[in-house]
Amino acid sequence: MQKEGEDGPVKLDRLDYQILYELDCDGFQSLSKIGKKLRAGRDVMHYRVKRLEELGIIKKYVPIIDYGKMGYTAGAVYIKFHHDTPELRAEIIEYYKNNNDVWWLFDMTPNFDIAFGWFGKSLAELTDKRIELLRKYRKYFREFKFRIYNCHHHFKRDYLMQPQGRRDARTLPSVVVSAGTEKITDETDDKILKILSENARLPYTEIANKLELSAAQVHYRIQNLKSKKILLGAKPMLDLQKLGHGLFKLDIYLDDYSIYEDLRKFVFSLPNAVYAYDVIGGADIELDFEVKNFPELSQIQDIIKSKFGKSISHMEYYHFPKEYKLGYFPGI
Repeated sequence: MQKEGEDGPVKLDRLDYQILYELDCDGFQSLSKIGKKLRAGRDVMHYRVKRLEELGIIKKYVPIIDYGKMGYTAGAVYIKFHHDTPELRAEIIEYYKNNNDVWWLFDMTPNFDIAFGWFGKSLAELTDKRIELLRKYRKYFREFKFRIYNCHHHFKRDYLMQPQGRRDARTLPSVVVSAGTEKITDETDDKILKILSENARLPYTEIANKLELSAAQVHYRIQNLKSKKILLGAKPMLDLQKLGHGLFKLDIYLDDYSIYEDLRKFVFSLPNAVYAYDVIGGADIELDFEVKNFPELSQIQDIIKSKFGKSISHMEYYHFPKEYKLGYFPGI
């Protein structure tokens, strides 16, 4: 594995990609377990993973949490500025970067300038946050889109294991997070989930020390969170630029809803799709893709159009060139 540049892509070999994929499938599994699957020794595994972390390809390990079962709903905002200055943009980005309810914050192109997602304990609370934002900055917004997530799908990064140009359908199902209905976690559960949100691979003993619990109590709690499908898994947070990839969103608007289920099944199977959203106030189908560049996204659009083009009104794409904040836990 060789680093090619300070900010550019890093050259990885097949074993590196296999390790990243295994961690993406189950970030909780031990390195020895992954090593057995890949026929790699313990020392090799520890060296490789440490190297991926030191190079910044793996930024940290995050849990996938069904925030709906913590009593939260999530929404997103897209903003296009006018009358803005670099200082104003920096002020707004810093304001929301430090807001504990904001869980992701990115630059966005081409039709919007920034986008962020936030948590609220109800639709009413998210609406209040929207009003607060508009009261503070509305005169600087040329365009403003607000949407609510009803359902959020996490997909495995199947593209890590496919040769260049292959588009084989994925085999593993998505992990689904739904909008909040009822909080079923208690205070101790929430503390454990918050600690895991900073490092999902933290040993039970270290979590126990932070909370003055026994390791057995932490183990029981985490197993209970998994059995209740609150803690749905874990994955590495990757530096896409160092992988030679970027994050793009594709919004699909339909003329003919009779093909909705077939289209949904098809696009969910695409190996570069990493997230999908069922939203209120957005497109009929929203997907996030990790691809090398816009031409690769265009190829995916053409594949979709070749099968469903007669029923699709239009598609809109967005690129997220810079990440300011990304997490999966409310209140960080």
